[in-house]
Amino acid sequence: MLIEDPGLARHLSGRELAQATAVAIAPLMRVAPGTRRFLVNEPWTHGHLGLLVLDGLIARHVTVGQIAATEFLGPGDILAPWVSPREHAEPLQVRWEVLAPSRLASLDEQFGRRIGPWPQIPAALLDRAAQRADAQVLQAALRQARRVEDRVLLALWHFAGRWGHVGPEGRTVSLPKITGETLARVIGARRQSVSTALGQLVQRGAIERHADGSLTVPSEPPQLRPVQREAIVTEAPAVARRATDQHW
Repeated sequence: MLIEDPGLARHLSGRELAQATAVAIAPLMRVAPGTRRFLVNEPWTHGHLGLLVLDGLIARHVTVGQIAATEFLGPGDILAPWVSPREHAEPLQVRWEVLAPSRLASLDEQFGRRIGPWPQIPAALLDRAAQRADAQVLQAALRQARRVEDRVLLALWHFAGRWGHVGPEGRTVSLPKITGETLARVIGARRQSVSTALGQLVQRGAIERHADGSLTVPSEPPQLRPVQREAIVTEAPAVARRATDQHW
């Protein structure tokens, strides 16, 4: 495990690292592209730390009534598909979709016992859970951008920062089988609007598309285009203008 994901042992060194590497062994799961139905409420999940994505890309589609959203999970993310929503929560429909051939480490109860002498490893796993929560907050925040073009650019920059590699032109990320409809569910927009925004971003050089389907985005955070201020119309235009000048 620690060879596959060295970040879990970043606080170990020397003899401790060698010992932990020898015993931190977890079952490997290989999942092919397509919709998957993960086991739920099975006895083997008791004491389970979760499934750690080693490589690949997985989408988690959540639907509440007529509202839908999608979350991407890639290398380094931890998921626990058997955990059901709380009873007092609104009824949710969750669907998992494997977008690219993926490998997951099953961090079962036996794995947890084996890494017991090194609390730095479960602490690193908790960090991963916190990072996933941060990613969800960022995804919710980017939905507040008024322009769909800005939402798309922020989302791609975020994904490239998590799973892309740095090159001379920026960060390049591969998002296999990501359709306009899927990306629209991520950023909270219509599919046609997302397709138009992607075309505009390519046209003005904000992103670069490659023949293999990968995308290159700037390494630096995107500078969002300013929103044009809207005029305030009231029954007293002069007063409104003075108030507007003071506000801005």
